[in-house]
Amino acid sequence: VVLGGFYLGQQKKTQNQPDQLQNTVTPLLTPTPTNSPEKTGTIEGSLSFPSEGIPPDMIVCAETLGGQKVACTDVHIKNPKYKYGEGYKLEVAAGQYYVYANLPSSGPDRKAYYNEFVTCGLSVNCSSHKKIEVTIEAGKTTSGVDPHDWYDNSSP
Repeated sequence: VVLGGFYLGQQKKTQNQPDQLQNTVTPLLTPTPTNSPEKTGTIEGSLSFPSEGIPPDMIVCAETLGGQKVACTDVHIKNPKYKYGEGYKLEVAAGQYYVYANLPSSGPDRKAYYNEFVTCGLSVNCSSHKKIEVTIEAGKTTSGVDPHDWYDNSSP
């Protein structure tokens, strides 16, 4: 009888242990976030400003083509590989974007886009300020996206 009671007590403890273990494992089974590396890519480029230096409060943003979603960074990367020695990297969901720089102190409408004026060399001979659609592929970095057109006052 004593051994039978001991056996039943052990069975009851063993039955409770899986529940405790299950509670420990459950949090590990949460879904992968939507901004996982498999679904995001990186935009990278150089910073510029028509002055003696690049303002430390400059941000770079990527907006979806319809302007519904915007992702920004205020982190400046100092590296000689970037024109003028400063650049940025911005991780976004795979898709198409317009990229611009902004100084919060100058207002939200003053944006320097990555556009045809930039790819033409910022020359007076370049007449187009048309924004360039930047396509971001998951797991890849798209470099050379330089939001330098501080001269276009035609579009917010």
